[in-house]
Amino acid sequence: MFDELLNKYLNDERYLNKKEIMYRLPSSVPINKFWPELSQARKNIQVPLLDKGEQNMWFCRQSRLTERLNQIDMVAKSNIFNYIPDQMQSAVIFDALIDEAFNSSVIEGAFSTKKRSREMIKNKETPKDKSEQMIINNYEALEFVLENLEKPINEDIVLTIYRIVTKNTLDAADQVKKYRDAAVFVIDPNLPDPIYEGPDQQKVQVMMDSLFDFINSEDGLHPICKSAIIHFYLVYIHPFFDGNGRTARCIAYMYLLQKGYDAFKFFSLSSLVKEARSKYYKAIKDVEDNESDTTYFIIFYSKMILQSVSNILDNLKKETVKSIILQGIKKNRIVLSNRQKQAINTFIKKDKEITIAEYQKKYNVAYQTARTDLLQLEEIEVLTKTKEGKKFVFRITELEKIVEKYKPV
Repeated sequence: MFDELLNKYLNDERYLNKKEIMYRLPSSVPINKFWPELSQARKNIQVPLLDKGEQNMWFCRQSRLTERLNQIDMVAKSNIFNYIPDQMQSAVIFDALIDEAFNSSVIEGAFSTKKRSREMIKNKETPKDKSEQMIINNYEALEFVLENLEKPINEDIVLTIYRIVTKNTLDAADQVKKYRDAAVFVIDPNLPDPIYEGPDQQKVQVMMDSLFDFINSEDGLHPICKSAIIHFYLVYIHPFFDGNGRTARCIAYMYLLQKGYDAFKFFSLSSLVKEARSKYYKAIKDVEDNESDTTYFIIFYSKMILQSVSNILDNLKKETVKSIILQGIKKNRIVLSNRQKQAINTFIKKDKEITIAEYQKKYNVAYQTARTDLLQLEEIEVLTKTKEGKKFVFRITELEKIVEKYKPV
C-alpha cells in the first residue's frame, strides 16, 4: 500500500501539500513516515537558485506536468499565426497589451476600467491619478519588452523595466537607486501578521546575479517551467520595495517571447492571475512552506497558460476564418444573402454542423431555400458537406483550405 500511495501522490494532478495529504492518508500510514519518502521522490530536478536557507530550489518532473507542457507547445506554436491578417494581428496585440497593462495594475491595487485604460492609451492622455499612471507604466514596459527582444535579460533590462513600471507612483521611502536596502514584508490588510518576509537585503544582489545566470544558461529545462521559476524567484527575492510583481510578469513575458512563444503576444497572463489571485498566492506560499518545491507554482502557472492560450487561439482562429472569408467573398464579387452571411458567422462562432432541415427551421425558410443556401456555400468552399446516414451535414471548411481558396497573395 505504501508504494502505491507514493506513486499516486507523485503523479496526482492536484500535487497536494503535506497537510492536504495528511487528511487523506489511511490511519495505517503515518504522515511523518510517508511525507519524507514522498518529498524525496518528488525532488528530482534541482534548480541552481538558493532560497533564504541557502538550499536549492527544485521541482518534480511528474508525468501530468509533462503532458500539460506538451499540450501548451502544441497549441502555442500553432500554424494559426501564419494565417492571421497583419491588420488583425496589430489590433489583437494592441488589445492584449491593454489587457495586460490594466490587469497587472489591478492585481497591485489600481482602480480603473478597461475602457478608460484603452481610451487613455489610444489617445495618449495624461494620467489623472496613481492608478492610471500604473496602467500607462505597464503598457510602456510591455512596449519596451517588444522593442528589445533581441537583448539578453540582464540586470540592466530588469532595472529599466522596474523604473518604467514604477515611474511617478512610488512614495519617497520606497524609491531606491538599485535594489532595496532594508527588510521588506508582504502584508495582507485582513491578517494581523505579514504573509511573507523577503530575504535579507544583503543577499539580494547575489540572488539576482544567480537569477540572471539561470535565465541565460542552456540547461535543457522546458521554457514554460523556466519562465514560471523566473517569475516566482523574482517575486521571492522581492528586490524592490514596490513593483516586484509587475516587473516579474514583464520579465516572464519577455523570456517566453524570446523562446519563440509568439502566442503570448496575443493574450494577457495577468488577466488570469487576477481571476485566480487566491490560487496564485497559495501556489507561492506552498513553495515557501514545502522546502522550496517550485512544482506548486509551475503547475499553477502551466494550467493558467494552457487555459489562456487555448481560449485566445480558438477565438483568433474564428476571427481569422471570418476575416479571410469575408475579404475573399468581396474580392471575388460573390453575392450572398444577408441570411447566408449570418449563417457563416454562426458556423464560425459555434463551430457546429447543421443539416438542411435544421437550417430550414433556424432561418424559417422553405426546405428548397435552405438547400440552395447551403449548397451555394459549399460550392464556394466556405462549407464542407458530408453524408451521415441518409442526411447531408454541413460544417465550416478547415482553415487551411479556406486560406488556400481565399487568402490574398
